[in-house]
Amino acid sequence: MQARRAFQLPVGDAWRFALYTPASTPARAALLHLPAWGEEMNKSRRAITQATQALAAEGFAVLQLDLYGCGDSPGEFEEADWAQWLLDLRQGLAWLRQELPGTPLLGWGLRVGALLASALDAELDGQVWWQPTLQGKQALQQFLRLRLASEMEAAGSKTSMADLKASLAQGQAVEVAGYRLPGALASGLEAAQLQSPASASLWLEASSQAEPALLPASVQLLARWRLSAAAMQALALRDASPWAATELEDCPALTQASLDWLKQRFPAVSAA
Repeated sequence: MQARRAFQLPVGDAWRFALYTPASTPARAALLHLPAWGEEMNKSRRAITQATQALAAEGFAVLQLDLYGCGDSPGEFEEADWAQWLLDLRQGLAWLRQELPGTPLLGWGLRVGALLASALDAELDGQVWWQPTLQGKQALQQFLRLRLASEMEAAGSKTSMADLKASLAQGQAVEVAGYRLPGALASGLEAAQLQSPASASLWLEASSQAEPALLPASVQLLARWRLSAAAMQALALRDASPWAATELEDCPALTQASLDWLKQRFPAVSAA
């Protein structure tokens, strides 16, 4: 089995931190992980690492990137840009095509990462979404509410959601929960919407309920896609939600469901 390797992926005149986990057998397919953002990304790192190792053991290579202004990549979060993140990810896809020519490439999006994956759908052979964010506008508002809540607890500030969005529209960074959110990132996120994928894909949600069910908004969106969507398997599973947890958790049910679907769609490749 080849070892995981960390490297600097060239992007324009700079680079991004990349972590590649090769398949332990001839690769059936390769997945580009499209991460959540902010604290959801940080809280999910352990779960994604565990899932990546399980995928690789069954023949699915995984490339993970720290996007511009995130993790160990250059730049500050307040300089991040949605369009630049998409360019980063396209460079990751190009690297995978060179590393594994002829191998199917899929996007594996977590939360807001599913919106990024959706924007790259034409360049993918399928998608795997974990707890996908349906609209960037909703994700942005939820993030900004953290700022409003902290101000109310501290001093009863009269800052409003409209005030924060006006600052972002003017190109000013807004401080939220230790992050300086730039206008360029906020505008790109706000405009992003989950789109029906062109290739067979998997939609998974985690639930703490005894009888898990997809969120009502997810059911409504899937119903609207029914006439035009490719084969989409959508499941709700009883599992942890590390992106929203206060302690580190894994997602064994989401991982196994992803493996089951991938193995069915991409049969094992015989060694040369």
